Amino acid sequence: MAEEPIKQSLGEVLQSMDRLNGVFESSLVKLRQEGVDESDIRRLEQGVLAMKDAGRLYVTWADHFIERLNQNEILDEMID
Repeated sequence: MAEEPIKQSLGEVLQSMDRLNGVFESSLVKLRQEGVDESDIRRLEQGVLAMKDAGRLYVTWADHFIERLNQNEILDEMID
């Protein structure tokens, strides 16, 4: 199986997610510095946390899928 390209792609997704999360965090800091109402910032923080959680869920399922692909390849080799 072409596991390496899959893992490489997932690594790229992780890097992109990390960059995006950094941008979100920087944006929250900037809003605080600009004096935006703290209750508005808290709501935005909750959204950022929800996106981080969703990203972790995505990566967890991707890892699971990769593992299953590997298991299926092993079974296919045993049958051949």
